[in-house]
Amino acid sequence: MDLTKAHALDAKEILAVLDVDPEKGLDDLRVEELIDRYGPNQINPEEPDPWWKNLLRQFMTPMIYLLAGASLISLVMRETLDAFAILVVILINGGIGFVTEFRAEKALMALKAMISPTAVVLRGGVIRTVSAASLVPGDIILLEAGDVVPADARVFEQYNLGVDEAALTGESLPVDKTVEILPVDAELADRRNCLFSGTAVVRGSGRAVVFATGMGTEIGRISSMLSTVSKSATPLEERLARLSALLIKMVIGIAILVTGLGILQGRGIVRMIETGIALAVAAVPEGLPFVATMTLAIGVHRMAKRNALVRNLASVETLGSTTVICTDKTGTLTMNDMAVKSMIPAHPECEDLLLRVSVLCNKAHLEENSQVGDPMEVALLRFALSRGIDIGATRRAAPIVREEPFDSQTMRMITWHRDGVAAKGAPERILQMCRKAWSKDGLVPFSEEYRREWMEKIEAMAARGMRTLAFAWGDDEGDLSFLGVAGIFDPPRAEVRDSVRSCIDAGIHVIMVTGDHLVTARSIAAEVGILGQGGSKVLSGSELAEMEEGAIALQAREIAVVARVAPEHKLRIVRSLQSSGEVVAMTGDGVNDAVALKQADVGIAMGIQGTEVSKEASDIILQDDRFSTIVTAIGEGRKIFDNIRKSVLFLLCCNLSEVITVLGGIALGLPSILLPLQILWINLVTDVAPALALALDPAEPEVMKRPPKKRREDILTRWHMANIVFYGLVISLGVFAAYAFSIRLHPGDPARATEICFHTLVFAQLFFVFNVRNRSLLGDPGQVFANPWLLAGVGFSALLQFTISHVPIMQEVLDIVPLSVTEWGIVIASALLPTLVAQARKVLRNGMVG
Repeated sequence: MDLTKAHALDAKEILAVLDVDPEKGLDDLRVEELIDRYGPNQINPEEPDPWWKNLLRQFMTPMIYLLAGASLISLVMRETLDAFAILVVILINGGIGFVTEFRAEKALMALKAMISPTAVVLRGGVIRTVSAASLVPGDIILLEAGDVVPADARVFEQYNLGVDEAALTGESLPVDKTVEILPVDAELADRRNCLFSGTAVVRGSGRAVVFATGMGTEIGRISSMLSTVSKSATPLEERLARLSALLIKMVIGIAILVTGLGILQGRGIVRMIETGIALAVAAVPEGLPFVATMTLAIGVHRMAKRNALVRNLASVETLGSTTVICTDKTGTLTMNDMAVKSMIPAHPECEDLLLRVSVLCNKAHLEENSQVGDPMEVALLRFALSRGIDIGATRRAAPIVREEPFDSQTMRMITWHRDGVAAKGAPERILQMCRKAWSKDGLVPFSEEYRREWMEKIEAMAARGMRTLAFAWGDDEGDLSFLGVAGIFDPPRAEVRDSVRSCIDAGIHVIMVTGDHLVTARSIAAEVGILGQGGSKVLSGSELAEMEEGAIALQAREIAVVARVAPEHKLRIVRSLQSSGEVVAMTGDGVNDAVALKQADVGIAMGIQGTEVSKEASDIILQDDRFSTIVTAIGEGRKIFDNIRKSVLFLLCCNLSEVITVLGGIALGLPSILLPLQILWINLVTDVAPALALALDPAEPEVMKRPPKKRREDILTRWHMANIVFYGLVISLGVFAAYAFSIRLHPGDPARATEICFHTLVFAQLFFVFNVRNRSLLGDPGQVFANPWLLAGVGFSALLQFTISHVPIMQEVLDIVPLSVTEWGIVIASALLPTLVAQARKVLRNGMVG
């Protein structure tokens, strides 16, 4: 018999198959046999990677390979200082990534921790408390409020048993358990006659027979799925890999070009090969990995201030590339706090009595800073309090003398008081119990027409996503009068609608993926703008399961809601979206979300309501559980990408200008305009501070008004590459202008001219950093002061460059001497030329406001 379908079997059949007497349980000998067969009731997590593997992974990127190659070549050519400096950059870069990301993969360990450490069982006719790990299929477990379910089990006896299954199924309210047989195709969230390992009993008591333990439980199944999921490269990692491949081609081309040009001019073959290789190494932007890593690290710090805790460094930029957000409903879009949305009295005259009954027929309590009881009952108390009802006084005036608790079979609760009887429950059950109705003529006999009218109102409330409760009062149970209905729901967060609108404006599609009921999900989705402004299709998990992979991907932009989903449904949604080129951010807070969180390009867990499993499977943890925090973080991610792009543009323009300057000097037959150590100084000292300061540049005004970058879009497009070549030439022309002025000032002293060229190149690059932004300085002069860190970085590098001319050891290392005022005038004037040309070009292309 297939016990995975235990919900579709009679409990007696399961007990017979497992050969267990429900009055005695298993004996010890039988337990030992079954442990040998099934193993202990525990999750078997994979061992996390050791710390040294995490450290090595920081150095296994194409950009680091490129730098390592440059360092090795420098060492072979006896450029020891160059080789050492590049190696230091590699080590610092890897260290930053390692420190930021250092944490073991604890997701599966967290799953294990969710198993209850002990369990109350019936064995050999005796009730015992045993280790949960010793449970076996066939064990009879006893549960009451406050217990954690230790294994998957079939209920065969229950009294008002309610279980919080939100962590496993996404159901926002406690599930009322039953012993009845359910349809074989019932979804996990609808298997009300089963208990699942790791869920919590919130009320009542019951007995159940264990049918699955350890890896055979629903949590075990999720554990198995989680261990098969691996992250693909992030969009940034893919882009940096393609950039590295481009740079490798570029440096090889430079080496061949310089060597060939020198040989054609009759210069020594060996010398030109060395020069070509040295220049190729110089073309590599040694500071780029460090700048990119620091930009991400700064983003991590900023996002932490905005309640987004980043666990995976690269996910910061990935979030900015997000094209689809698959979001949970409860606690993310909604408050995860039930509230009365509407209370309709049968007649205005009975409104006070309706409020009073909602307090009397209620077991919840409101404390000063806490609440105790069923969430729906707590909501009723809060509503009554807001309408001026004194809860304590009302209960003291009419204490409960007898009660019939809510039961999943009767679907009602009745309390007896000195002055009457109060009832609440499912509207159809309460309406059946009533004999009288309130009207303008007072109490009148209850008619079928009256019942139909109210059922229509109740169905309309349910269609708007509300859970409905009806109330009645009378002298005794057989003489109840209908008082009215309350509609209770988990309200959307106030800021969510605007946040969804921001996503749509930013070209990001939002899909609600929830374990909750389809009607509730549809209502909330419409209220926050996901349904209507975004997609238009609403699907259930079972409907999704019947769709082909390709169909899901094709219709992804039309889907607004997927409700009643199981973990495999969420995983399928994410994979389908990824297969069509989407960059997927997935939110979740439960065990059922862990697999999809790990598969998504960015897994986002809830910090307040989230389980440890979901947090450990995620890349980012929201410390306030708000959807609006995701949107803020996306804006931060986009800004980070923009700033990395600016840094890359700046560094490559600078490096290319160095190559063109040296190459131009060789072509013109001039002496070496730049020495190898001067190039190293520029690349690792004066360029890095401004490039790093660009990481702190404010976001462009339109950052959340443009569509996301396509996954295959490179950091540098053809337009950017053309700009790099153009500006590299312009900066080099500024250097050659300085050389020409210097030769006129010092005829026959090319060595002096090369010193001036060295300083000119540094200052030309420092001034040029303000040109990597999209807007012209003439159209928006205020942007010069928008980033004080950039001003400080440029100022620091400029002061450093000025100072080294007067430090003896630096004069010797870099082969320079102090410049005169006239010479500094040549340097500054020539260095400003590239910036003036760049700004003129921006104005011609975009106008004054461009």
